[in-house]
Amino acid sequence: MNSVSPEAIVLSLLLGALLGAVFTALESARILLSLGRIATAALDVLFCLLAAVTTFVLALAVSKGNLRFYQAACEIIGFLCVDLSLTHAVRRFLPRLVRAVRRVSGRLRERLNHVGKIILRKKRRSKAEPKKKRGFFGNKAKKNEKKT
Repeated sequence: MNSVSPEAIVLSLLLGALLGAVFTALESARILLSLGRIATAALDVLFCLLAAVTTFVLALAVSKGNLRFYQAACEIIGFLCVDLSLTHAVRRFLPRLVRAVRRVSGRLRERLNHVGKIILRKKRRSKAEPKKKRGFFGNKAKKNEKKT
């Protein structure tokens, strides 16, 4: 009969916590970038694939490819610990961060537009005055009229 090793429990908890942190980061990126439903679904599928692959690799390393119940339970507990602690704080802080970033980017955009207008005005002023336009036949005709 196989006994439960403490290393396997600790590794499972750490993997669950790591997956929780990755999920929080993906959720934060989704909120910051204002991704739509399709992109959200794609990120969720990619996260599920990542979780499946890492769980499989952990099962290979710990118990020769057999996924034990305690491994899955410890991963879920680790994930929930991060989800209930860190994710809650991030969800409360993130809307404030988004508003601040948008406010700063709006001000920066206004400043850059103002600087761009100033630069364009200086370039327009620095252009040499255009030379008098001469028509091909008009100037000769005027010169001939003056001589006569």
